Amino acid sequence: MAIETGALARVAESAAAELGIVGAQVALAVGEDFAETPVGVENTATGRAVTANTLFQIGSTTKVFTAALLMRLAEAGEVDIDQPVVTYVPGFRLGDEAATKTVTPRHLMSMTSGIDNGPYLDTGRGDESVRDAVELVADLPVITQPGAGFGYSNASTNVSGLIIETITGTDWDTALRDRLLEPAGLRHSASLPEDHVYHPVAVGHVRADEGVSHARPWIFARGYGPAGSSLCCSAGDLVRFGRIFLRGGLAADGSRVLSERTVAAMQTPHVDVPTKLFADGWCLGPYTKVWDGVRIFGHSGTTPCGSSTLLWVPSHDAAVAVTVNVANRGYHFADRVFDHVFTDVLGITKPTRPAKTPGAPVDTAAYAGVYETADTCYRVTGEDGHLFVTVSATGPVGGSDGAVRSALYPLGDHRFLPADDAVGGHHLWDVAFDLGPDGTAVRFLNGAFAARRTR
Repeated sequence: MAIETGALARVAESAAAELGIVGAQVALAVGEDFAETPVGVENTATGRAVTANTLFQIGSTTKVFTAALLMRLAEAGEVDIDQPVVTYVPGFRLGDEAATKTVTPRHLMSMTSGIDNGPYLDTGRGDESVRDAVELVADLPVITQPGAGFGYSNASTNVSGLIIETITGTDWDTALRDRLLEPAGLRHSASLPEDHVYHPVAVGHVRADEGVSHARPWIFARGYGPAGSSLCCSAGDLVRFGRIFLRGGLAADGSRVLSERTVAAMQTPHVDVPTKLFADGWCLGPYTKVWDGVRIFGHSGTTPCGSSTLLWVPSHDAAVAVTVNVANRGYHFADRVFDHVFTDVLGITKPTRPAKTPGAPVDTAAYAGVYETADTCYRVTGEDGHLFVTVSATGPVGGSDGAVRSALYPLGDHRFLPADDAVGGHHLWDVAFDLGPDGTAVRFLNGAFAARRTR
């Protein structure tokens, strides 16, 4: 199937202009065909145009890289993903003794660890930053016991990064470069600023009513590198990485990066995701969706300086990735690009987003309450049969300023669509509730992130 590069470029340019995106990339591979479309500029201060080789911060898409790196160590016999984390990191501790003893790397990668997402705090630029970031959750209560259900957690992936560091005897950045990026032939990917300078790099931008400004700082916390704070890639390299899964673990030059058994394991769903606009299920690293009966894998991510989405479709031998440097427009850009790629190129009908309509009244008593994570409070209230949520930052980096209040429109199966996309950070997510045995909600999921009921 030949890719019409001109049509892809027109879609990307139109979406970028409509959304006010400064710079972006789209890369698409179908079979042996490969196309890359750069749009806009890397930096408004220099006016330098985005190229196919420009690096963008990819955010949480990094988590699949961290999982692949950990699985490479498992292939080498250096880690058993079903042994407790404390086997490899003896000082590891959570705020729950049972969870500390039982959580495994498999739980970490499949987002079933139950570990709180953790506070977004800078733990410095030193080689101990990941270890220090993991210690931030040492005294926090868990959301669930390991294996009890889905709950996306940046902190859990930081723990994966700490296992990698402990086993390899080096920092995560070095292990990633030497043990994954270089063997995979990903030459337009780097996580350290001292490596970024050897590449063209897209600076993050913030678009507001008063104009466009640079997003700062460039890397908000090196300690969150394994979870997605620092890795930068071109969209082309993201597709090359996705193609490794399509090729049964082989890189573009034919060298083996992952075994076929590992690829199969990383693409096996481990848990259902209650919020269906984000994903249908989670595997060992990537999420999975089913669109038009077709199984799709991938990940997406956002930092203050960039956003990305990578999807691959084994049945169609296809992979597509987008990157942008206006972070809060990234998922909207991806949505418009995927409308074209999946419908017009791959012949897959992409689901439409539900309409924002109030719907019939619901039993609000089952859901009303207060749900919390380390740094976020969700206060859910009922008014005349309709639900509302107020989201506010808490903890050491928060306070009640900037709280978002939104109606929640029912979608069925204890799922709701926020009237205000700011509830999910403009990720176009739905929300859901996990109910306990008595029919009362015990957890609230904001797209991916799970919060425990506290009142």
